[in-house]
Amino acid sequence: MTTDPTARAEFIAGLRRLAAFLADNPKVPVPDYGADISVHVDGTDAQQRAAIDRIADLIGAPTSEGLHYTTARDFGPINYRAVAVWEQTSRDWDALMSYHGTVSV
Repeated sequence: MTTDPTARAEFIAGLRRLAAFLADNPKVPVPDYGADISVHVDGTDAQQRAAIDRIADLIGAPTSEGLHYTTARDFGPINYRAVAVWEQTSRDWDALMSYHGTVSV
């Protein structure tokens, strides 16, 4: 996640190039149900919550809490989503994946 002006300009230019390409090439398929652009925040749970709250204010959207803390805004079929993964959820995932490949049925 960044607000660096150069990175933002490159990202936005890439989105515009993609949109122009798709508009100019109608035989190229697009997703039936839209697409998500996800921004993942880092830090402690408190830092992540603060970041998501700030983004929610910036995009004028509510937050939602569960295994993740999120905010999102729809732009037609395109969804902008900011996601925080709680530290415990991340630890649980890491523990689960530590068994990957060691157990076979």
